[in-house]
Amino acid sequence: MPRFRATAVVAAAALLMAGCATGPGLAKTHSARRTVQAGADASSTDPSSKPSAQAGKPVDPAFAAERLRLVNPCALIEKEVLQTVGTPSKYTSGNYTRCSNYMKDKAGKTLNITLEIGYTLSSTELKNATKQLAGLKSGEQKLGSSCFVTAVTQENPGQSVRIQSSTGTGDQAADPCEPGRKVLEGAVRKLRGNPQKYTPPKGSPVEVDPCAAVDRATLAPVLGASPRALPFGLHQCSWTGQSAQMQLEFRTARIPKDGKFDRDSAEVDLGGVKGYQVLKDGPFPTCDLIVVRTKDASDAGEIADFSVGASKEKTLDRCQAAQAFAKAVLPGLPSA
Repeated sequence: MPRFRATAVVAAAALLMAGCATGPGLAKTHSARRTVQAGADASSTDPSSKPSAQAGKPVDPAFAAERLRLVNPCALIEKEVLQTVGTPSKYTSGNYTRCSNYMKDKAGKTLNITLEIGYTLSSTELKNATKQLAGLKSGEQKLGSSCFVTAVTQENPGQSVRIQSSTGTGDQAADPCEPGRKVLEGAVRKLRGNPQKYTPPKGSPVEVDPCAAVDRATLAPVLGASPRALPFGLHQCSWTGQSAQMQLEFRTARIPKDGKFDRDSAEVDLGGVKGYQVLKDGPFPTCDLIVVRTKDASDAGEIADFSVGASKEKTLDRCQAAQAFAKAVLPGLPSA
């Protein structure tokens, strides 16, 4: 089945912070988001894989999802730790869980560091986490001048804190993994302590578990009686069944002046709440419906993104289904 669309948005999570100079900003990060394939388990690409760890149980209470959702990722990348590998620059963030520092190494060459908390691991990534870092299972993947270092915080489904360290084009003689290990070790140490947290504005969905926000009765008309939940990261959940998929994601975003997140968006009334929907055609036509949850004076805000997709063969008014989806979930979300 075709992949379900998930859109990367340059965001303004700074509105979640109360006076934090190193909080997330508006600069785009370069760590590509992954999508979950409809009908596939995000935590296991191997049908024979049967995780023994208790579902949803972190390896340490410090890494519980409800705790991580409020952690400011920029506060986990300590300046003092960055100074051990080079010369730090300013912190930038593109969403709730990711923060970057585009800095220089000790030789004055490019060193880009990006940290992500709640990163979803595939079964292969989990299996390859055979090292140890800060008392956690750890894995490394080196791709040219970049290195991805993970510290496993939950095994079922696989979740981690991940560092991407890159020495930039032409600097491939430098080992990108070594600084990544140092920064990740410092981040894990901070997470186990008392890391700085967001101060959410009224109406923010940042603390909401998207998988728990939707009940089976809401999913049944589109997906049937036994849909399967596929959590992805800390703020996205998909459900699959009967050649269709529904998805809910909370994320930060720049709110357009006209409310249109896509040039083809159409405004719809969700019972006193405005939504903006767009139908995307293709082998797996999908309707995306975005509802703004918070917005500040600089148009930085947070949104709830409801998506309904199905194979071309399935008879379904996808946008009507997305509206019903949103109307069922919105009353249970924090209100402004």
